[in-house]
Amino acid sequence: MHIAVQFPRYVAVSAAALAVDFGVFLGLTRLGTDPTIAGALGYAAGLVLHYALSRRFVFVGRGEKSERRLFTEFALTGFVGIALTAAVITVAHDVFGFAPVTAKVAAVVVSFLAVFVMRRSVVFAEATR
Repeated sequence: MHIAVQFPRYVAVSAAALAVDFGVFLGLTRLGTDPTIAGALGYAAGLVLHYALSRRFVFVGRGEKSERRLFTEFALTGFVGIALTAAVITVAHDVFGFAPVTAKVAAVVVSFLAVFVMRRSVVFAEATR
């Protein structure tokens, strides 16, 4: 599928996953959880929804990869996203003093772009041709 079709679909899927992510993040920070931990846990919750929707609407083929391998690679890119999220929130909040929500927004942008590139070029590379 061409990137001009995939990218808007990926944006829509990501928006749904982000709603779950942000809901968990806001709920946990209101309960007093450290913003970095809340950000990572929110991201992980959104990951599960993102996979299901990505397989159905964004990256519809899987080529020669088994479902298990595909999910493992998807999850690994998610862990990279979690690490990026935690790092950006830590730097933005703890170093630069940004509010937790502002730090989270910055983390969303960075992780979104990095993870899309990894998923399109590695995880679902055969589905993008």
